[in-house]
Amino acid sequence: MPRKGLTVQKVREVLRLIGLGQTDRQIARSLSMRRSRVAEIRRTGERSPETLVPKAEEKEPEWAKGLVWAEIVEDLKNGYEIKRIWEEKVQGRTSYANFWKYLERRYTPLLRDTVTLREFEPGGHCEVDYAGDPIVWHDGTGQKHKAHLFVGILCYSQLIFLYATSDQKTPNWLLAHEKMYASFEGVPRVTVPDNPKTGTIKAHRYDPDLNREYTELAVHFGTAVVPARVRRPRDKSLVENAVGIVERYLRWRFRNRRFGSLAEINAAVSEVRDFLNARTHTRFGVSRRDYYERRERAALKPLPPTPFELILWKTATVHPDSTIGADGAYYSVPHIHRGKEVNVRLTTHQVEIFWDEERVALHPRSHEHTGRRITVPGHFPPQSVAYWEATPQNLLSQARGLSPALGDLVDRLLKEDALGQLRRVQGLVRVARNVRTALGSDKAGPLLEEAVNWMGQFSQVRVQRFQAILSQLQSAAPSPPDRTPTRFPGNPMLRATSARPEEVSP
Repeated sequence: MPRKGLTVQKVREVLRLIGLGQTDRQIARSLSMRRSRVAEIRRTGERSPETLVPKAEEKEPEWAKGLVWAEIVEDLKNGYEIKRIWEEKVQGRTSYANFWKYLERRYTPLLRDTVTLREFEPGGHCEVDYAGDPIVWHDGTGQKHKAHLFVGILCYSQLIFLYATSDQKTPNWLLAHEKMYASFEGVPRVTVPDNPKTGTIKAHRYDPDLNREYTELAVHFGTAVVPARVRRPRDKSLVENAVGIVERYLRWRFRNRRFGSLAEINAAVSEVRDFLNARTHTRFGVSRRDYYERRERAALKPLPPTPFELILWKTATVHPDSTIGADGAYYSVPHIHRGKEVNVRLTTHQVEIFWDEERVALHPRSHEHTGRRITVPGHFPPQSVAYWEATPQNLLSQARGLSPALGDLVDRLLKEDALGQLRRVQGLVRVARNVRTALGSDKAGPLLEEAVNWMGQFSQVRVQRFQAILSQLQSAAPSPPDRTPTRFPGNPMLRATSARPEEVSP
């Protein structure tokens, strides 16, 4: 009976490698075979694989009897870590190595291929990534939310950092890096991320375009950002492996817990981080934390003396009114740049506007998100400046002449925002002027005052509302008398007077 997967070509390749002097281990590793098969071919020499006698079926060892393997396989399908399963169900019967090998051989055969060993220096590299599966938490109303787990690892000591954020957008991406460097108490010389939009604008094998905010963070902390190649997870294999370890342990450790806030998740994540960093590393012989303290901490670059200020970059087009919209407010730009695309740099306290790498405007930043206009008069054309300087006073004078109540309303609106309320005031004055022309000053005055009071009572200062109220008031008021002059029959150019026509001499 031939062995499964053992072909004539593979036997010949094994014999060729034996002739080159390679060991059984090297041949088995390069051809994805068991060493026992390689040793058997070495003993049999030129014999065909069809003549090889298979080994007898492996008997179940004593320690494996009585275990419910269906449950173990189900836990493996759920992604739980093998070591956690061994600790809970097998520890005391056999060693972890025996359990892992038996489980791999019987239930979970793994595919192995060749890899390139990477060597790291203390303080040289760290790798960062977001875990694939978000963590679900429920607020007080029962609504579901998702937390995204940021994972960082120092490549030399493999010290792990974890932090949960509400999303993966730029502010949280930069905040997670800042907290990671603070947790490491130093900065590595190279930071290796993936290629998200928050880190890389355009991926490239040799010269990627980095996000401007991410570049600002790298400059502040003095680290070089070297993104991994696209679809090459082995370029950051340590953090990929750390993500798997963290997810498996976190899911196992808190499988029966329901989180109620992002703070609770971060507390649980901190517990997982401390546990993983404190347990003995199989290769180091000591914990990650001890290895870091002894060999890597002193090699990290010191943290900068000033805290990192979150800086956001945006692009905007200058509107025809010489303003740009950014973060819920409007900021003026010199009118010669109308229609151009500019770069906007938003810091905590100010907004800088650049065109062709030259700063053309600087404003204090507004955090109100109410559409507030922050302007500099010198940014506008001369005719616009003259218009804004003259028109508000002219409109206020007209409104006071039409009605004192309307004058007070216009004065309040112009004091709030002269530029933003200018068109609305023009509409109110125009509607009021039309009413006075139709009814006369004596009858229009009370109607205008009543309409203004109605708008103020319901906080609805709108031109359309003002016009509708006046229409309702006019329909309820008596119609004005007919003021058409009476013409004299004999001479139509003469108007009638108090005298009777027969008393007027021809």
